[in-house]
Amino acid sequence: MNKMNKKMEYALMALRLISARADGSLTSAKEIAEQMHIPFEVTARVLQALSSRGLLKAEYGVGGGYVLAKPLKDVSVHELSEMLEGHTILTKCLGNEEPCEISNTCNITKPITNLNKKVQDFYKSLSLDEVLNV
Repeated sequence: MNKMNKKMEYALMALRLISARADGSLTSAKEIAEQMHIPFEVTARVLQALSSRGLLKAEYGVGGGYVLAKPLKDVSVHELSEMLEGHTILTKCLGNEEPCEISNTCNITKPITNLNKKVQDFYKSLSLDEVLNV
């Protein structure tokens, strides 16, 4: 249930590596991909997304890389998910403006809406620092 996708996994791996650099030195997408044995292209896209949304600061060019732009204690798991996915809903019907094909007979709309709110509230209460530094 509520399975984490690869982009989220790679983002968490990268953020843990980047945050481990106490001196604030840059970490490249290539370095992360090689160290974690994950695809470079996906890693680079994830890091670019996090940079464009203000979680990371990017330095381009030779010797470039990424550094945290915000402390991980100030960013929730929910916010990271929104940065990568744009939504954090449990079912497709909760995110659609138009009703789905079974909306007239669906008897779980309210319970699923309630569950979705509780899950979002939980993810909002968890900082990335709490998750990554256990």
